[in-house]
Amino acid sequence: MAPEILRKKPYTPASDIYSFSMIMWEFTLGIPPFNHEAHDCHLSLSICKGRRPEIIKNTPKCYIDLMKKCWDSDPSNRPTIIMLENILSEWIRGISEYYRINRDGNYLFLVLGINNQFKYDMLEFVEADKTLMQEQANTSIIQYHLQAYYTSRKLTEILVQEETQGLDCIIED
Repeated sequence: MAPEILRKKPYTPASDIYSFSMIMWEFTLGIPPFNHEAHDCHLSLSICKGRRPEIIKNTPKCYIDLMKKCWDSDPSNRPTIIMLENILSEWIRGISEYYRINRDGNYLFLVLGINNQFKYDMLEFVEADKTLMQEQANTSIIQYHLQAYYTSRKLTEILVQEETQGLDCIIED
């Protein structure tokens, strides 16, 4: 949940963008963020104070940059859904074009009009994908914290229940 939601602020489209950043992070490792620890008021407080999941090595820089913009503590600094759609569509087109042209595995972008930074970003995605597949093949079973299985609704119920019992886990501005 977005920090502003944990602080009892109104739910906005920017809150969805924050949630999207957590999905982006999940794509980098294959498990939800903070899945190895209790989903309790301590985690909620740390998220409100700016804690975010650790960036996974070999994640493309352009992906990291977008993910960080999406999980910004200030909702007004997060991109809009239209901005996200434009960026992601460009990435998809670029990666698709890369694979269409380079079916034999060569690292050549033959498409005219693509700037060098974009070419570099697309190659980062290709390399990250190869690395992730190799690492997943070599990864042992990850231990999950039992409370990490709570859904957002269940976490909200826990926070509200603890708050009514005198344990103020939700930060009020």
